[in-house]
This record gives sequence, structure tokens and C-alpha cells, in this order.
Amino acid sequence: MNYHIGTMLIYEHFDEKDDCPVCRIKKAVDQRLTESYLGEGVMEDSTRKEVNKLGFCAWHFDNLFAMRSKLGLALQSSTILKTIEKSIFPAKDAKSAKKLAETLEKREKTCVVCKYLDEHMERYYKTVAEVYSNDEKFRERITDGQGFCLTHFSALLKYSSFAGKRAKEYVSDIISAENKRLSSLSEDLAEFCDRHDYRNSDKPLNGGKDALKNTRKTFYGL
Repeated sequence: MNYHIGTMLIYEHFDEKDDCPVCRIKKAVDQRLTESYLGEGVMEDSTRKEVNKLGFCAWHFDNLFAMRSKLGLALQSSTILKTIEKSIFPAKDAKSAKKLAETLEKREKTCVVCKYLDEHMERYYKTVAEVYSNDEKFRERITDGQGFCLTHFSALLKYSSFAGKRAKEYVSDIISAENKRLSSLSEDLAEFCDRHDYRNSDKPLNGGKDALKNTRKTFYGL
């Protein structure tokens, strides 16, 4: 498979680092998408309508707020607020109050950045499988790698059919890489626990010193 913009992040992040390579791809895509909502394009009618409809989750609002341009966020927040105000109709009884609550709860579960991030990541899950199928050297990056967080391990399995004729081999390799990660993590956790036995208080901690940090990354990603 040719090295192009659709595979650039895959080749860049599938290396021998401990962190999940798909997490690092997602982080890069997330950053790019988030920054795009502070550009001039966000004031275009189609974009503004979508932002008003979906809003931002707390995570992406905080990320936008942490960036330099606060005006773009303030303008979008102003129009989002007006949309919310219009959606709050007078509740005359418990039934209509419940309907209003459901409307507000539904809005809390949407985010325009999350929507496009999910769409981008689905394409990456498929493309990883396609790259594996077409690039023999890339297969070694998976077998020699450090596995994945559980969320992205599951996602890669879900879209493994995109490896085509090599799907069976692909599934075997990502499971093998993940088992290697989980086995190493299990050993580190055991070492950490054993180290807290007073009889082992003078023993050095090796991989165990980062056991809980790496467990968090494996369970929940970066």
C-alpha cells in the first residue's frame, strides 16, 4: 500500500512505544478536529447549524477553552445558548416536564467534534487492516509492537474483515500482540503487589513501578 495522507498517521504511530498506537492516532486527529472549530469556517451557515444542533461535550469544550482563540468559542457558545433557550418550552405538568427533560438529556449526549472524530476513527480502523493486508513490513510492526488499549483492540477486531484474504492472520497477530501486553501487565501488577509485602520491602521494583499507570492506559486508553 502506498504511503499517503490516509496512512501517514498509521505509519507514524505504529512503532515500538508502550502506548497504544491507535490512541496516539486518535489524539492527533482529535487535536486537528478541535482546532478546526476555532477557524473562520465555523461561522459558515452549514457548520454553525450543526454546532448549534449538536453542541460540544465537556471534554471538547475544555479543549477549545484551553486554546488561544477564545472569541470563536464565545461566538459559538452564544448561538448554542440561544438554541437551548428556544428549546425550553413551558412545562405545564409532569408529562410535559418529562418531555422537556428528555430533550435536554438528548442534547447532553451529542458533540459535533465527537461525531466527526468517531467517523474518522472508523476509517482508521479499516485502513489499519488494509495496510496490514498489503504491507508485509507493517505486519511486523504489529507483531513486534506493544499491543493496544482494550477499546482499540476491540475496534481493530470489529473491522478485521477489511484485511481481506489476510483477515485470519491479522486477527491472530493482533490477539497475539494484545496477549503479550496483558501478560506483561499482569506480571508487573503481581510484582507491584508483592513489593508491598513487608518481606519484600527491600526488593527493587522493575516494571512494577509503572504497573497502575499502564493498567489505566490499557483499560481506558490515553
